[in-house]
Amino acid sequence: MDAGCLSRMPDAGCRGNRRRADKWESDAFGFVYRFCRVWHHAYPPHVALLARALAGLLFTVTAHADTGAASAPVPTGPKAFTHNPLYRSGKLTVPCGRQPEDSGSVTAAKKHLTAMLGCLNASWSAQLKKAHLPFKKPTIRFMTKPSRACGSTWAKNTTGRYCTDERQMVILIDDYAIQDPADPVALHLIAHEYAHHVQNLTGIRPVAYTKAQSLVQSRREELQADCLGAAFMGSIWASQEYKDEDWKDVVDIYRNSGDEKVNKERTHGTGKNRVAWLQKGFAAASPAACNTWTAPASRIA
Repeated sequence: MDAGCLSRMPDAGCRGNRRRADKWESDAFGFVYRFCRVWHHAYPPHVALLARALAGLLFTVTAHADTGAASAPVPTGPKAFTHNPLYRSGKLTVPCGRQPEDSGSVTAAKKHLTAMLGCLNASWSAQLKKAHLPFKKPTIRFMTKPSRACGSTWAKNTTGRYCTDERQMVILIDDYAIQDPADPVALHLIAHEYAHHVQNLTGIRPVAYTKAQSLVQSRREELQADCLGAAFMGSIWASQEYKDEDWKDVVDIYRNSGDEKVNKERTHGTGKNRVAWLQKGFAAASPAACNTWTAPASRIA
């Protein structure tokens, strides 16, 4: 999964959205074309979050597995998608304190993004506990130079990836992130990648028989991640002292980042649908707003 191609310019292009290693498998939902899923984001350089500066530096932060109260088994089959306990877990309510906003260095960017990761861990661990589902923190790896990740080459203009099997988020810190680590567009990238981790933990792992079916499932996944990421943002927006115009900027970027403008493979949804799911999640601050798996085809086009 990936947040898709985001563009501050309506006609900006992107490439390399979803990569899969050749592997076929099936499950009860009838999806087969699973492949080795790796999600990553492709962004134009001026929207990119994370880095080409200070080539050669690599930071790795390891988040350890949680232990806690007994949880119910992770759901499988069709109900994992359409009736997941996550949808009944209520609003995200864990507060997030005002985070450091220093800028101008890789260290400052890494400090802010790591702090936001802590907020994501706290918020989603509480949410999965309410859903009686097991939780484990992801590992996060920060880079300042493109390198191999998730078993494949780092694609051009990519700024973030989620490796399913490793449960690892990989973030590339670029000049744009260094200049403004607290940019809400950057926050949604991290939140979206984390949403893929939530999907992975809760059994939302679709596969499909054909390429056409694969694209449909990809859009449902990606639009759901847009929505879940926005739900987290809605839950902490006021605490971070963002303004209404900041959210408008995020929405405008997504409106100009639909498949019709930046992605010929149609893996992420139209700009209109991306904005619709983004707004739903942000307004509700709850996973209940993000069930793309029962939405009509017109809403996941």
